[in-house]
Amino acid sequence: MKKITYIIIGLLLIASACTEPYETTLEGSYERLVVQGSITDELKNHQVSLTKSADYFSNQPAPKVTGAEVTISDGEMVYTLTEISDGLYETDIIAGERGKTYTLTIITEGKTYEASCRLNPCPEADSINFGFYDFSDYDIVDSSAYVLLNAQEPETTDNYYMWNIYINNVLDTDTINEVYFSDDQFVNGYYMNDVEVGWIRNAHVGDTITLETLSITEEYYNYVSQLLTVTDWNMGPFGGPPANPNGNIYELTENDNNNDDPLGFFLAYSTNRITRIIPPKEYWKELRWY
Repeated sequence: MKKITYIIIGLLLIASACTEPYETTLEGSYERLVVQGSITDELKNHQVSLTKSADYFSNQPAPKVTGAEVTISDGEMVYTLTEISDGLYETDIIAGERGKTYTLTIITEGKTYEASCRLNPCPEADSINFGFYDFSDYDIVDSSAYVLLNAQEPETTDNYYMWNIYINNVLDTDTINEVYFSDDQFVNGYYMNDVEVGWIRNAHVGDTITLETLSITEEYYNYVSQLLTVTDWNMGPFGGPPANPNGNIYELTENDNNNDDPLGFFLAYSTNRITRIIPPKEYWKELRWY
């Protein structure tokens, strides 16, 4: 009995010893320029956002980069962007041209940054349908719908796509983890017949659905994959150490310090939209797990 008492007392002492608070001060990281911007083949104002990175535990908004010189060039024309609010720069109403390469140049605080991206063509959608998975065997009532695309995929290789969904003209896929994206490895040159490219969480008959196809570059496809790998796809303690995704922004004024390289991506893309009203469920296609 005494031995048991000693063991219990010993465990309590060990447990209490483990609760001693430990305080440490982490060093601040290098401040980096963060760029997010795009140009499309749509006739509109195109925007570029400039901020600075902050420490991991910072609870303040990211500092805006004001007073920068920002231009976009297609090799022939140079478009100067206007700062419409702190850190947000905008072009006049222009449309990018498919097949051209666009270069973003940023000059701020004595440093010059640059990014280039090709504006690839986008296939035209013929139609969209809606599909569902039958979970009735599991007593599950599923109100979601899957958007199915019908379109001819070009014979050119190495095409990459993203798909956005609008419900009643409001963007539903407003975070990157909700967006479907894919390469053309398994459909190159074939007709895409009811290919699943989107998901509507709560679908209602009569809603107006717009599917937006974005023709993106391989570099942006890899950038999004890396971004999701360290966020939604992260395996927690079983995953690798987090790292910043590789963007396409480069500092032209070298300073032999790779720890302050810029973050973010400048994307050029073309787009295609198609709209349909959700019909009654008897007109949906039943999908199967493979």
